Amino acid sequence: MGLSPDGSVLLFTLGVLLIYVELNRPGSILPGAVGLLLALLAVAPLLHQRLNPVAGLAIAGGVLLLGRGLRRSTSAITPVVATICLVAGLLALVRDGGSARVHAGAAVVCGGVLGLGTWMLTRIARRARLNKGLDLERARTSRPGAFKS
Repeated sequence: MGLSPDGSVLLFTLGVLLIYVELNRPGSILPGAVGLLLALLAVAPLLHQRLNPVAGLAIAGGVLLLGRGLRRSTSAITPVVATICLVAGLLALVRDGGSARVHAGAAVVCGGVLGLGTWMLTRIARRARLNKGLDLERARTSRPGAFKS
């Protein structure tokens, strides 16, 4: 017997969080490599289940909404809607009506951690990018000739 859908979702979440650690602190290869391995190992058992394509679309929609926050500022409701999409998608991911499904606790915890955690990280990244641009502009205007365009 393989990994349960709950275990797969929890393992996938842990893998993504380790990948986030690697993206936040580049250079230490271990978190990113282990995170990718965990994410791949988590997805493999799910491929043997009867998956709901609509749930996959809900998860993809949540990911796209969160990704949009990297490029532009979004309203406060966007990460909430994205997290709801992730949780709903995880709840309905496995079609089997028996015990082989993602339970509500695992879906809420994993969807919440992935949704709100990703929102916080994209917000920090966007702010850092803006600050970097503002600092360059300040440097250009305060010391003429220091930076040539």
